[in-house]
Amino acid sequence: MNWIALALAALVPGLAWGQKPTLGPTITGIVGSGEGVARTCLESNYPIGTGLTLAIPVFSRLTTVQVAGRGYWLSQGSDCVDGFPPPDGTYVQEDRINLLSRSFVTTDVRLAVRPGEQIPMSLALGGGAAWHEGHDLPYVVLGADFTAVDQSYLRLQLGVEYQWLRVTGDRFRRTFQNFQLVSEESLGPVHRWSHAVVFGVYLGFVL
Repeated sequence: MNWIALALAALVPGLAWGQKPTLGPTITGIVGSGEGVARTCLESNYPIGTGLTLAIPVFSRLTTVQVAGRGYWLSQGSDCVDGFPPPDGTYVQEDRINLLSRSFVTTDVRLAVRPGEQIPMSLALGGGAAWHEGHDLPYVVLGADFTAVDQSYLRLQLGVEYQWLRVTGDRFRRTFQNFQLVSEESLGPVHRWSHAVVFGVYLGFVL
């Protein structure tokens, strides 16, 4: 893999200070989330993700650009059964596919900074998107990583991140009679900000 490091050295000044890029697998779990991200008890749950992270040193010994991709494919099932339709009347309802209710993929880019050379942690700020059925969710992410193992050939990090996601739903005015939908009017899309809290384990092999 030396050719990869040589190619990156021509593009990335950080390699001149002896820093090397890393590439490796990640395992993440979404442990908290808000409206539009969290699923309802009627829906399946996809909170565990696996993927890859590439970390490239830039500018100095203390800064890296991190490029991450994750897939959330494992369903944990639903917790309850469906109820009855609304009683007779007219209601304003919002249709959306909650992020955790379907399998999805996330991609993002972050700039990470270590407070000092002897401090085994870093802070990162970046942005990306969650891609899934329905409206995709762009997000801003703030993360913190602690380096548990730092060897010449690999690094093991434990991380936590907070994501601000823009959720989009489609709003309708619907009228029900005898538990049946009798009329429907589209009121257009509606946007709001939600959140997710993510814990992860990152294993990076030095290239």
